[in-house]
Amino acid sequence: MLPMLSEQVEKTLRQLEVLREQEIEREEIGEIYTKEKRSLAIPRDEGKFLYLLARVMKAKLIVEIGTSFGYSTTWLAAAVQSHGGTVISYDILPEKIEVASKYLSEAGLKGNVELVLGDAKTLLSQISEPVDIIFLDADKADYPEFMELAIDKLRIGGILLSDNVLDCLEIHKDDPEVCEEITSYLIQHPKIMTVTLPFLPNGLEMTLKIAD
Repeated sequence: MLPMLSEQVEKTLRQLEVLREQEIEREEIGEIYTKEKRSLAIPRDEGKFLYLLARVMKAKLIVEIGTSFGYSTTWLAAAVQSHGGTVISYDILPEKIEVASKYLSEAGLKGNVELVLGDAKTLLSQISEPVDIIFLDADKADYPEFMELAIDKLRIGGILLSDNVLDCLEIHKDDPEVCEEITSYLIQHPKIMTVTLPFLPNGLEMTLKIAD
C-alpha cells in the first residue's frame, strides 16, 4: 500500500484491478465486450504515477476525459483528497458514470469528484478556471482536438497526460494518419514540451504547458 492511501481506497483499486484481469482473460478466449461493459483501466504503475504527480503538484483542479469504471479517477481523487482538490471526470456513457460512482463511493472519495455525463469537448470548453492536470483517455481520432482544448485550459506549468500513445498504430492500423496527426501536433506546438513515458503496454504522453 502506498503511504496515505486509505484501506478503503486500496480495496477499491484492487477490486477494479481484478475486474480488469478477468476482462483480459475473457477477451483472450474470444469474449467480446461492448464499450459499455469494458473497464479500460490503466496499469497500476501508471495509476501510481498519476497519484504521485498530483500529490507533488498539489493539484487543486484535475480534469479527466474518459471516466470508464473510475480506476484512474480513484487514483487522482485519492491524491487531491489530502489537500482539498477536485477531480472533474467526463464520460459520454451513463453506464460508466453509474459504475464509477459506485466505486468512488466505496473508496470514500465522492466528495472530491464531480462525475459529469456528456460530450467532453463541449464541457471542457466551458471551464473558466485554470486547470493543473488534464488526463486524456478517449478516442484517438479526437486527440488533436482534445489536446488543443486542453492546452488552452491548462495554467502555465500545467500538465496534459495523454494515454495509449504507443499503441496508436495498432488501434488505427487502417488509418495511420490519425497517429501521424497526433505526433505532428505535439512536435510543432509552440506552447508545450512533451515526452513519451513508456508505461506498458500502451504508453503515456506527458506534456508541459510552457506559455500562453
